[in-house]
Amino acid sequence: MFKLTIGLATAAMPLLAALPAAAQTAAQTSVQTSAQATVDADYAFYTAGLKTGALGTSFDLRPDGYRVKFDFHTAGLFSAFVHGQSETVAEGRWDGADAVPERYDSLGLWSGEKWQTLISYADQEPFVRALTPPREPDRDPVTPEDARQSIDSLSAMALLVHRVQQSGRCDGVVRLYDGRRLIRLTARTVGTELVPQSSRSPYFGKAERCDFEGLLIGGIEHDKEEGSTRRAKHGSAWFAVAAPGMPPLPIRMDFETIWFGTASMYLTNVRPRKAALAVGATP
Repeated sequence: MFKLTIGLATAAMPLLAALPAAAQTAAQTSVQTSAQATVDADYAFYTAGLKTGALGTSFDLRPDGYRVKFDFHTAGLFSAFVHGQSETVAEGRWDGADAVPERYDSLGLWSGEKWQTLISYADQEPFVRALTPPREPDRDPVTPEDARQSIDSLSAMALLVHRVQQSGRCDGVVRLYDGRRLIRLTARTVGTELVPQSSRSPYFGKAERCDFEGLLIGGIEHDKEEGSTRRAKHGSAWFAVAAPGMPPLPIRMDFETIWFGTASMYLTNVRPRKAALAVGATP
């Protein structure tokens, strides 16, 4: 269940020259960022007031394409009950203002159980090369026709960052496919807001708010809270430039979960990379 939460969160970040304690608005500074952006960023997850996870991200956004890597693990008291970790990489190219994924690879261990998803893409059609554990018997299959022109959650994250970097706006609709579920993600620009200071993050101040809605439209598991999973989940992300020369990134995210109510994610650290991530390399 926590894996689904992380998937929605990373998708929504549809999900990173400020002072260390304040951020300028993405709309005002996006034109100052370079066409190529390489950066590492760390995030902390909180649920019901408790730290439940930590996420390390690496972004390589080039004029011709992108590579994004996420490393996640549970944290705090939550990890004593649900211990999990995962490493996920997505690569793709740009087609105008759209992201065209080429490879998605996720490998994790959750409460001692191996989880793996490997998807390759050809002519904008996803092909699931590995799925462990296999699709649940009571889960509706997603047809190739429905999955066509869908993207993975990390490509959605790269697309949102790219759009905010280019225009200061996040508006758009994409369909996300993870080998099991098909989700329609809708994002819209709200405008400039003040992110309050918090002990959970050194980044606050003016940021561009982006609201999003995720609706499960395929791959429904009928035996697991079917009514709840069919209801759209909502959230918000606040984008700002956290350091000179970097793309606008979410400095905070709030999003609904199925079991835990509203969860939050805070940017805790950013580090510019000296060189772009090589395709297939492990930073």
